[in-house]
Amino acid sequence: MVYFLRIKWAVKPAFCLGRDFAISNGSQTDLKDRLIELLEPVVLDHGAILVDLELSGSANKQTARLLVHVDTGVTLDLCQAISREAADLLDIENPIPGRYRLEVTSPGLDRPLQTDQDFNRAYSRTLKIVLSTGETVYGRLQGWKDDRIILELVAGAEEIDRQKIVKATVEPEL
Repeated sequence: MVYFLRIKWAVKPAFCLGRDFAISNGSQTDLKDRLIELLEPVVLDHGAILVDLELSGSANKQTARLLVHVDTGVTLDLCQAISREAADLLDIENPIPGRYRLEVTSPGLDRPLQTDQDFNRAYSRTLKIVLSTGETVYGRLQGWKDDRIILELVAGAEEIDRQKIVKATVEPEL
């Protein structure tokens, strides 16, 4: 996956292939919440929604990855515009101590569906569902509730308990 990124104090934007290195502690959660509070309005101003914000890297060289979605598709120009405005805001507010890298990208088709927002974006798309029993089910998403999803299968509609879903992803349709 190619990411548009911007390194604080960098003269030019750069492109790179990203890898995740997870950090977990209480301050990371606070930082993530603060970044979402700051950056979500920027993303919304560009007609997109902030699907997730991922933080990775070490304390003195963090990567903040914004995952954005637009129904018509995420373009490089959109990522660049969001990145520039978000970087300017982060330079002013300075919520990330030390150097950081800012990446703006789409969630991609292989990102697992977990939240109601994820299922909303996938409505009427073909899904691949892996169940806790090991069974894999393919079907078109017809609806969802807090505890169930409804798939249209070849044999008819089937309700699947969300607790039994290990992984749900959108299947590409050509």
